[in-house]
Amino acid sequence: MKAFAVLVLLSISYVLGSPVDVEEPIAPTFDAYRDVRILLITRQNLNNPQQLHFRNLLSVQQSQFRSNRPTRVLVHGWFEDDTSDIKVETAAELLAAYDLNVLFIDWSEGSRTINYIGARNRVPTVGTYIASYLDFLHENNLIQWNRVNLVGFSLGAHIAGMAGKGVRRGRINAIIGLDPAGPLFSVRTPSERLDANDANYVEVIHTNGPTLVLIGAGIGAAIGDADFWPNGGTSQPGCLTNTCSHGRAVDFYVESIRNNAFFALQCPGREDISSRRCVIQPGAWMGGDAINFDKALSGCFYLETNRNSPHAQGPPR
Repeated sequence: MKAFAVLVLLSISYVLGSPVDVEEPIAPTFDAYRDVRILLITRQNLNNPQQLHFRNLLSVQQSQFRSNRPTRVLVHGWFEDDTSDIKVETAAELLAAYDLNVLFIDWSEGSRTINYIGARNRVPTVGTYIASYLDFLHENNLIQWNRVNLVGFSLGAHIAGMAGKGVRRGRINAIIGLDPAGPLFSVRTPSERLDANDANYVEVIHTNGPTLVLIGAGIGAAIGDADFWPNGGTSQPGCLTNTCSHGRAVDFYVESIRNNAFFALQCPGREDISSRRCVIQPGAWMGGDAINFDKALSGCFYLETNRNSPHAQGPPR
């Protein structure tokens, strides 16, 4: 029954392409300023995240947060919580590679509902919440904008985009969108979704976009500075379901952090992937800790991956 309901919601949203107001049976009174949790993870408390209270300076001062470190913000997707891979695996890999402040945004009080439409409609509010908190950190000299990156999966990618739009005191350095959600997001309304203008550099990894006959969980258009389309960006080797292909974006990103071997060919456009009109030079490496920012990378990129981990195939031989 749950799967059928989800399919119906996805079908409706694919046609409408914009938010819809519905009566919500689960968590109908979600309030980001009450229900969202900010969890700090550092090398000093990797297995014991510390909750930072919204715009509360004392909670930061009494935590392991250090202003001399770069800051990374992780945002989960629909029906996820603080046990999701975007928190557990991504934070662990980032901290194994770099000494960072990792802020995990737990909005599970709003995301863990079968009502996708309701969860989608909370994206702007959670994004505004994050933007306000980042502005607060900057006001207190706790972050520098050029050292702040956001990573979001599915609905979380669009939340990261809304946060980038919402900051008032500067500009986010980079946003990595991991298969940004497609249902109920229109290419024609960048003000409501992740967009290339939301940070100095926006990279998108597409793994489950729609086809002409099938609905995907991810958005089917290029919306970043650099858009990567592993295996064409619709279904992934080794996956039999949309859920698996959708989640591969997180798997690829986690694998890319410490040992990035995801080399991609540059294509004139996504439509050129099937005709193999992609070239090795200049090419690019997908993922990592926003490694492409300093290269002013832009365009469409294609690569193939392995069915099982390790997924990366390295550069063409």
